[in-house]
Amino acid sequence: MRFRRLESSDSSSIAALFYESVHGLCGGEYTPAELAAWAPDDIDPEAWAERFMDQYSLVAVDDGAVVGFGSADIPTCCIDMLYVSPSASGHGVGKLLLSALESRLCGTAHVYASDTAKGFFLHMGYRVVRDNTVIRHGVALHNQLMEKELCNSFS
Repeated sequence: MRFRRLESSDSSSIAALFYESVHGLCGGEYTPAELAAWAPDDIDPEAWAERFMDQYSLVAVDDGAVVGFGSADIPTCCIDMLYVSPSASGHGVGKLLLSALESRLCGTAHVYASDTAKGFFLHMGYRVVRDNTVIRHGVALHNQLMEKELCNSFS
């Protein structure tokens, strides 16, 4: 497995992975209506992936296939996205992606973690700051604002 910067040509792969990850991994904590609002089946890959071009964004590639991706907004110290393919879940891809993203941040990192991802982020040293609700396509989705103090030195 290798990591590289996300490229515009990855738009279809990461849109499909996002959909598969949400629908394949989050069904235990979210209803079908919530999953459909969070990751609809009509994602425009190019428009959706544009959000990552101004962030530090990585993809994890294994045997030529994208098995995970993540992005961080460096100025705000925010982990924006972190998704792993259901087939790669539990194999360390998320940990490696998160560590790579965190290595570029300095200060208090924060993330809005889904109920599904909460345990992962707790394991990675984050703490829950507060519960949160976000509205997607008219549907309320529960998540948690979580944070972790990072002490990266860039000298």
